[in-house]
Amino acid sequence: MHIAFFQPSQTETVVDLLRDMSIHYNGLNASDRPEIKRNFIENVLGDHSGVRLVIAAEDNRAVGLASISILYPASKERGQLFMKEMYVVSGCRGRGIGKALMRFVARYAVEKSCIRFDWTVDTTNPSALAFYRSLGAKPAPDKIYFRLAASELERFASVD
Repeated sequence: MHIAFFQPSQTETVVDLLRDMSIHYNGLNASDRPEIKRNFIENVLGDHSGVRLVIAAEDNRAVGLASISILYPASKERGQLFMKEMYVVSGCRGRGIGKALMRFVARYAVEKSCIRFDWTVDTTNPSALAFYRSLGAKPAPDKIYFRLAASELERFASVD
C-alpha cells in the first residue's frame, strides 16, 4: 500500500472509490458515476475548494481517501487541520488502511505546525466511534457542531 497526496493520474480510480462511498452512504439513492466525476473535477479539485486529498492505493487502485484542509486562524497563530471525510472501500476494511491514512494526516498536521487535528463522526456509526477511540482520539466536550442545512440554509441566506 502507498499513501500520498492525490495525483491527477488517479482521477478515474478515485472516482471509483467515491462511487463506492456514495453507494455505502446512500444505497439505492447513490449518485451515478458521471455525476460523481463531474463533482469531483469541478468542485473537489476546483480552484475554490481548498481541499487536499490523501489517497491510499494498492496496485494503482484507490482503496482509501482522506479529505483535509488546514484552517486559519487557530490558537497560538497556528493552523487547525480539519478532516472532512475518511473512507476505505468496502472490501478493504479491517486491514489497517484507515489507521495508516490517519497517521499520514497526523504527521502532515505536525509538519505544518497545526495545533490540532479535528474531524466529525456520526453518532450512529459505532464502528467509526470505536475506531477513532482506538487511536487515542477523544470527543471534544468543549465544542458543539452546528449546522444549517437544506431549507434552513436557504431560508437564512435569503433574509436581508
